[in-house]
Amino acid sequence: MMRYVARLSNAARSFWRGWDEQDLVHLGQKLYDPAAYEGGVLRITEREYRALPEYNRRIMATTPGAVFHPLLVWVGRRGLRQSRRAA
Repeated sequence: MMRYVARLSNAARSFWRGWDEQDLVHLGQKLYDPAAYEGGVLRITEREYRALPEYNRRIMATTPGAVFHPLLVWVGRRGLRQSRRAA
């Protein structure tokens, strides 16, 4: 019963935030993969774009002296955006 409630809770949380942990994993892989950048622009999904602030927050919390760098991203169905990436 508790596992069912936990799964339901995780599904509700993912729906509310608009992303889940898998989106953070994919975002991290794309950020460090040079092949993901086409002409200096990173192509990501909307869910990965919504997960970017949490990714930055986690990097800033675990890496002392981390700074933000500008990043051009092409977000599916939203177009070109300028964002920031912690590194």
